[in-house]
Amino acid sequence: MSTGVYNKTVSNLIEDALRNATISGIQISVDESDFAQGFNAFNDLLAAWQAKQIHIWSETEAVIPLNVGQQKYVFGTDHAFTDYQYTTAEAAILGATSLDVGSTSGALAGDFIGIELETGARQWTTVDTVTDSDTFALTDALEAAVSEGASVYVYRTKCDIPVRVTSARYSDSHTADEVSTWQISRQEYYDQTSKTAQGAINQWYYSRQLTSPYLNVWPTAGSCANVLRFTFIKPQYVAEDQSENVQVPPEWYNALKWQLAADLGAIYNIDANKQMLLEQKAQIYLNDAIGSDTDFSNIQFVCR
Repeated sequence: MSTGVYNKTVSNLIEDALRNATISGIQISVDESDFAQGFNAFNDLLAAWQAKQIHIWSETEAVIPLNVGQQKYVFGTDHAFTDYQYTTAEAAILGATSLDVGSTSGALAGDFIGIELETGARQWTTVDTVTDSDTFALTDALEAAVSEGASVYVYRTKCDIPVRVTSARYSDSHTADEVSTWQISRQEYYDQTSKTAQGAINQWYYSRQLTSPYLNVWPTAGSCANVLRFTFIKPQYVAEDQSENVQVPPEWYNALKWQLAADLGAIYNIDANKQMLLEQKAQIYLNDAIGSDTDFSNIQFVCR
């Protein structure tokens, strides 16, 4: 699959779609009302595709450093992130306001920093300043001592709220091997008799709420060194301005163009035969785009 973004603007796409639907002739400029109609239809199309789980270039991976005994991880509140730096700490005492680490490369003042403490908890604060190549000044003093080699995560922004979590892998530590886990239903999670049991996580349930969506895990982590890496569908791209580039891979452009033409044809009540042809062509290009974005793997059956 291509990793580049197609170098056409939203207005280019709208104009192409209007002309494909013969709403605007080749030599006729598109007026502002048509552009406005096309712009709204474009974002409506993206939203409709997301509702149908047609996701354009939107799958990514993120990390949650786990907390001992914690069952629920709330997106937007707890610490889940895609881009981060991982390093290890030198020993530090309770109350210290600086921390020596293996490397501060890539970190900036204001970044979140999570430090594994000797108590078994992870303290989250922010970087006050990056003092040098191996020292952070911390916004808050250490709440407990830190052992040499303790894990440290530094990141700038929390991950997007997942539309859907597709898979997750558990590790005893950041550098340990990953172990596959499986998704369970809400009812299966509720039926667990001991939701606070600790151990290697092997099940999870994602609840997509309008506010504060969360991921439940079972069993809960037994160490704050434990890590859950997960793959998720990001919220769909939404255009904010007609002059911006269309944020999709090149292989999706025709699918968007022809489906937008079909949607606009329906809005403008074009000839029925023309409308049918647009919808047929849109479906062909959509199938091609989906085919180019499919990962093929062997089917595995797991006994549960």
